Order: sequence, then C-alpha cells, then structure tokens
Amino acid sequence: MASGALTVSGFLVSAMLVGGAQPVLAETGESKVTSPLGTVSLTLQSPQRFTEAKCLFIPLDVAWQRRADVTVVGELTVRKPGTPVANADSFLVGPSDPVAGNYTDYVYVCPADGPGSYVVSGTLSFIGADSSDVVAMAPIAFTVVPARTSIAGLTLSQRGSSVTVSGRAVIGSRGSAAGGILLISVREPGTTEWVNVAVPDVSSAGAFTAPIAPRLAPGTLVRAQVLKCKWCTGAKAYARVR
Repeated sequence: MASGALTVSGFLVSAMLVGGAQPVLAETGESKVTSPLGTVSLTLQSPQRFTEAKCLFIPLDVAWQRRADVTVVGELTVRKPGTPVANADSFLVGPSDPVAGNYTDYVYVCPADGPGSYVVSGTLSFIGADSSDVVAMAPIAFTVVPARTSIAGLTLSQRGSSVTVSGRAVIGSRGSAAGGILLISVREPGTTEWVNVAVPDVSSAGAFTAPIAPRLAPGTLVRAQVLKCKWCTGAKAYARVR
C-alpha cells in the first residue's frame, strides 16, 4: 500500500451491545411498616442503572406518621442474594421533625457489587416516651442494570508504515470513560481468525489511540471492543481498510 492517508470505510457496526441488552420496565417497590406508635412507608424505583465507576446511590422515599414523642430509627441493608454483599444504611426521624412528612434517603450499590437482583430489608424502631416497638419491614426487591457503553468515532490513519486506530469508549450520553479493558483486534482478508494487537489506555473522557504494526492490507477488518466491565455493558465497533 502506498504511503499517505489510509482511507477506511464507515462503521460496519457502529456500536453493538454485547449480550443483547433488553429494555427493563420500571416498577415501584413499597414496604409499609405499621406500629401502634407510628407508620412508615418506604418506596424505591426499579430498575436502577450504573452511570459511572462509582457507587450508585439509589433514592429511597421515606414517608411517616408518628406520635409527637416518638423517634423512628431505620436500620436497612441492601443484599445481593447468593453473594456476601451487605451494604448498610440508616435513617432517623426525630422529635424536631414533623409528626407527618417525607424525605429522600439513599441506599447504595457499588461497581464491585455488579448489576443484578437486590433486596433492601431491615427493621424500624419506634421509641416513645413510655414505650417502644421494633418492626421488620417487608423486603423490597429491585434490579440494578449495567451502564450502556458505546464506541464512537473509530478511525484508522496511516503515515508511512505507521498505522493508528483511535476512537472513544464512553458511557451513555455522559461522555465518561467505559470500564473494563479496550481490546483492538484485526482480521485479515480471506481469514476467520481475529488477532489481538493492542490494549490501549483509555482517558477519563473515553479516548483511546493505539499504533498497529505492520501495515494493514486492504480489506483488513479492525475491531475495537470493551470487555470485562463489571458495571457496564460491553460494546464493539468495526472499521475496514480499503
């Protein structure tokens, strides 16, 4: 191939979710806890979605009605069945709060916990001036789904014998970097075997650049893919050398 700019075709597949992510219908989970000293209703929306490589704080609406002298202490735990995940949370409705009201508390799931099915459960203690009561809440099940990953702007360029592949591996519309690893592979014309050629670093904005050697023959298919992200989907993008 002559020196100069290397022309590539447009994406054969601009981005493809690995595993075929399916839409998940939104649901509301509620647990109502009743005591002679008061009533508390806990509400949580499902599914929740990771958006970055940080813990996901999930809104938990707490609505209450209580006797004026009663303090309510909620002690909650988010668990992932079949795993050791146990993320603790607590909230307090004290004497200075109105006898009836609501506010938003937050429970959390972290990237290391991964997407999947979760349950929040726990107890509510009603502590009055002359009596107290402890009531277990009915567990609320919810789902956490992975962040959507895409690979954008996959391009190849050549100057002399140096070939470079570049693009961006990003999460949704936020423009932050995908997790896991970014793997570059090539498949030469007339073959079915993919050869892994580079694992480039990905910047905080998702940008990656990787040199490929030797020079790519016309018709070579180049694939960039996100793999092994515990909190985001995989993604693939392709470009063909003309």
